[in-house]
Amino acid sequence: MTFNRTATSAIGAALLIGLAALGRLAEHLEVIDADMLSRLIQIAIGLSLVLFANAAPKQIGRPRASVEAEGRAQAARRIAGWSLTLAGLIYAGVWVFAPVALAAPISLAVVGIGLTVTVVYALNACRSRSADLAG
Repeated sequence: MTFNRTATSAIGAALLIGLAALGRLAEHLEVIDADMLSRLIQIAIGLSLVLFANAAPKQIGRPRASVEAEGRAQAARRIAGWSLTLAGLIYAGVWVFAPVALAAPISLAVVGIGLTVTVVYALNACRSRSADLAG
């Protein structure tokens, strides 16, 4: 059975919300404490980033004007996939191993670095095309 992106995203969101609800119930029943609940939710968010980032290079967008432009767009998607998948894995790992007080700033910095790599690479790919047209 094949799902479209909207259905897949809705299922993923429902799973995250369900995990949060079950975690809250487990906290209320004193099975886990608030720190463990935070860790579980953040680990799930990091793994969700891994899933979405890993799928990004496989998405086919609208056709580009040229083969070269398509190559640049695919290269940018690959870099985004790699950098954000790695960021998601590190994000989840930080929440597994780091003290809670350090996990939030470190994990946010890691995702920020992944996003920065993605944006800088994409901008350079666009500039390279603009420079080719101007020169």
